[in-house]
Order: sequence, then structure tokens, then C-alpha cells
Amino acid sequence: MTAARAGRSWLPTLPALIIAGLAVAAAAACGGAGAAEGADADRPAVASMASVRLGDVAAEVGLDFRHAAFQWGIRSDPNAMMSGGLCWIDVDADGWLDLFVVNTWSEGEWGRWRGEGALPSSRLFRNDRGRFTDVTDEWGAGVTDRGGGCVAADLDLDGFTDLYVTTQRDNVLLWNLGGERFEVDGARAGVDTNGWQAGAAVGDVNGDGWPDLFVTGYADLNSRTDSTAGFPNPYGAEPDLLYLSTGGSGGDRPTFVDVAADVGIESDRVDYGLGAVWTDVDRDGDLDLYVANDTQTNRLYVNEPSDREPGFRLVDRGAEARVDDDGAGMGVAVSDYDGDHRPDIFVTNLAGQGHGAFRSVASGEPWAFDPAVEAMNLPDLGHDQTGWGTTWGDLDLDGDLDLLVAHGGIPVRDLEADRQQLQLFENLTLPGDPPEPGVFTEATAEVGLDTEGRHLARGLAAADYDNDGDLDIAVGTIGGDLALLRNIGAGGHWLVVAPAPATPGTVVTVTVAGSDRDAQERELLAGSSYLSSEDPRAHFGLGESDGPVTVRVTWPDGTVAERTDVNPDEIVSVRWDPAAGLETPGDRPISPPP
Repeated sequence: MTAARAGRSWLPTLPALIIAGLAVAAAAACGGAGAAEGADADRPAVASMASVRLGDVAAEVGLDFRHAAFQWGIRSDPNAMMSGGLCWIDVDADGWLDLFVVNTWSEGEWGRWRGEGALPSSRLFRNDRGRFTDVTDEWGAGVTDRGGGCVAADLDLDGFTDLYVTTQRDNVLLWNLGGERFEVDGARAGVDTNGWQAGAAVGDVNGDGWPDLFVTGYADLNSRTDSTAGFPNPYGAEPDLLYLSTGGSGGDRPTFVDVAADVGIESDRVDYGLGAVWTDVDRDGDLDLYVANDTQTNRLYVNEPSDREPGFRLVDRGAEARVDDDGAGMGVAVSDYDGDHRPDIFVTNLAGQGHGAFRSVASGEPWAFDPAVEAMNLPDLGHDQTGWGTTWGDLDLDGDLDLLVAHGGIPVRDLEADRQQLQLFENLTLPGDPPEPGVFTEATAEVGLDTEGRHLARGLAAADYDNDGDLDIAVGTIGGDLALLRNIGAGGHWLVVAPAPATPGTVVTVTVAGSDRDAQERELLAGSSYLSSEDPRAHFGLGESDGPVTVRVTWPDGTVAERTDVNPDEIVSVRWDPAAGLETPGDRPISPPP
């Protein structure tokens, strides 16, 4: 990274839906499914960030993980400096989100680690009612390659979530075998490309019913250039990859073919890609792609039909859409922060450049954006710290999306001195129909992040790990301990909607009877932030509204499920029933941790 700026559907047609509402208690401190009344009594009456506290509970809930790079001193190893991804994933489909954490080691330490007994590997922690147990060995989830990031998605449509891990060498696909263990794919699926790949995101780009996989290529450290600019410019760039699923037949798993060059990916240059996310920016029913590039302009690929195989083109509209941020792009977050039902974009950059924010606008092309840093009251964000993972999430449950950004120094020279501050910005969007786009105010100190300490952070992913209705945050670090910031004290009512299958691109909309706010909308994503995957469910803060909620789920093929009798403070499972509704699927009850 250089401080100077540089340059439709995949669900089968099924005859019926089963929609099950599963009540969940509102606070993790109370055990048992019937504890919701007492838990609600502990919540503030009014949603407010002033009551929220974020505290690191990783050690006390069993997340014993330390990133293995630089344990015997700092070396010039950019790959190890830029790893640190993690994925929330419900591996056994029990309704509790487990955590997969990517690991690596630094160059020159291979022999030392072997002498210690084994190379560091990625780790899988199973969530048992809010407590975690390391099940890496039992599940076969220990990837010992020098890992970078991961994405969690059901790539073979068997109902169980698989994992894809990017590394400096050969990427690794882990098939989930019935919620019992993982199996390494090897080279069978065709996605084990050699080279330094970084971010990964999953979505059905061609609407054939099978999830596809996009992978950002970063730097080729074996290929020198004549550039005198900062890293990674002295090295050639690795091309981005778009693996189109060929689908499964006869019980076989799908295989994949790279069509990036055929559909317009990097048609004019090869970028140093890092963050990536699939999202329907123009709301036309297909998935578009935003890519954050290091030292090169970011790209917004709009999905457009084509007469040529494979039937679509990804056309870079970044400059026209005014989202071609030219900083050292790292992480990216996409969601509707201003309540106008169009996705907005936030991207993190190197210190000194400032981060980028882009608000979708109604005028002009359907994929048009306005730069929004000034309007959001964030002009100084990112000028003194380097940003990595980032997420939109309603941390105070007041009905609008707040913004969290992880920071950490690069290049790494000192594991302590290079730590930087996580920052939280509260959304002050005003209620109305439609809402008046608000400004943001920093709430870092208000929620205790300043006293929590700094991190040499990279990956960041939000999820309600303890099923108490508010969002918690996992943070991956370089050479340090994993952090899990548990959210306590968030006021207001809430709703978590778990579509099954959790298809990327599915849109969940909730409307509260009697509320003065417009409907809220969330789009399910698989892969975002920096090298990470977040909660596969849709999370909503409802503020003081306690009226019945209408839940509407729209899958990518346009099929809609709707309920009008949902109570607040529940986890609601919305699922397809392949048996035509003859019996309700056997959902396991979800109860709060002890």
C-alpha cells in the first residue's frame, strides 16, 4: 500500500412454504426459553447508544485463539501482515453461529513451528448456547496453508454451509458433510487456484440456481515490475477470478469454471484486489459486484444481459456511478443506511487518505451514487488510521444502521505500537416516511471501546452469537488474540429473520404496525467487510415499537413469503418446505445461553 493515491434465481419451484417463528429471550444473562419477561425488564425503555457497552469476552466464552504471525519477531512479510479473516457459520444447523478463524505464520518461521510440534492452522469453534469449544480436529477444519480470508456459503445446496479459504498458495474448499465434519475438496471442484488471493464473495450471478464464487487476486510476489510506487506496485497483480458453478447432477457436487475474462472482469487492467461484495445495486433482480482495490480505483460491476456466453456481462460503471474511490481500498460494507431501500457503500482506505462513503440516489441511472463522507459528518475518518474490516449494524436497536470500522497499522513494525482504535459511529437518521437521511456521530468512547484497548485489527464480522437480539462483533488481529466484543445494554425491541435457505441476494423487509418509520430492509450477503463473512441472518432493531411486525422475504427468483403476525423480540425462521407443507420442519428450539 502506498500513501499516495494511484492510480435470476436459483431456488427450485416448490409448492408450499413453512414459516416458523421461534421466540428467543431478550438477554443472554437469563437462562431458559421462558426467561424473556425478566430479560426485557433489564433492557432500557428507550433505544440509545448511551446504554450500549462493547466488551471483549473472547477468553471467558472459550475463544482461545492467537494469530500466529510474528511470534518470534517482525519480518518483512506482507502476506502475513494482511491476513486475519474470519467467518460466522452455523456448521451444524442448530441455530447457534459458530466461528471459523483463519490463521497463518510468517516467512522464516516454518522450521520453528515444526519444532514446536505443528504448523499453525485455521480454527473452528463450535457455539453451544453462547460458549465455544475448539472442534477443529473433529471437523477436519485445520487449514495449515498461509491463510488470508474466508467466505461461508452453501455451495452444493445440500442445506449445510461450506467454507472457502483464501491463501498465499492454493485456496482450499471445505465441503460440509451433513453438519458433522468437513472434507477438503482438493482439486476436484476446480477452485484451488495457486497464487495470492484475498477476498471472496458468493452469489448466483447468472440466475441458474447455483451459487457462484468471486475471488480477488492481489499481488504476485514472484513477478517484479519497474514501479517505484509503494507496495504492492513493485510486483505484478494477480487476476481476479469468477468461478461460475456448473451445477450438480446425479448427486454429484458442482464444479466451477473461471469466466472472469469472458464477462468483463478487469478488461482494461489487472488490479490489486482485496475486499469484494455481491449486491443488487440497481434493484433489477440480479447481483452486481463491488471490488475494493489497493492503490487503484475501485470497481462497480453492473450485471447486464448479453447475447454471448455465458449470457451476462459485468460492466464496470464505477466512474459513472462515482464510486471509483482511488485510495488503497481494503474492506467494504454495503447496506441501506438512510432507509431509502437502495444499498449504500462504505470502503476503508490507508491512513492519510480518508475512507470512502457513497449514498445511492434516486436520480439518473439506477446505479448512481453521491459521495457521502461530508453529508454523513465523517470528514476526518481514516485520516490518521488505516482501515480494514467494517460493517453496518444497528448496535443500539433504534431502527437505523450504525457504522463500525476496524483499524491497524501497516506495514507491521511492532505488534503493540501498530495497534489502532476501533471506531463506532452512531446513525442519527431522523424518523419519517421516507426517513430523512441523518448524520453520524462518533460513539467510540460512549460504548467503552476506548477503554477496551486498541487492536492490530484486520477482519471484522458482526453476528448475534448469543441469540439475545443485539449484534456482537468478532475482530481478527495480526500476531494477537482474537477479540469478541459482546454487546450489552442495547435498548429497544428487535427481530432476527433467518431465511432458509440463506441465499445471498435474498431481501428481508420488516414493517412495524404503528411505527413512524418506513419499512426496514436487509439483503443477505455471503462475504464482505475484509476477508470475512458475517451473520447469515437479517437483524433489525425496532426501537420503542412493540406492535406486531410484518415480515416479508423475497428470494432471488422473486418468490415471496410474508407473515403479519410476528411479535418483536423473536428469531423467526422462514423456510421452504420441499414436502409441500405436509409437516412442519423440525426446528430445534433456540434458547439463551446460561
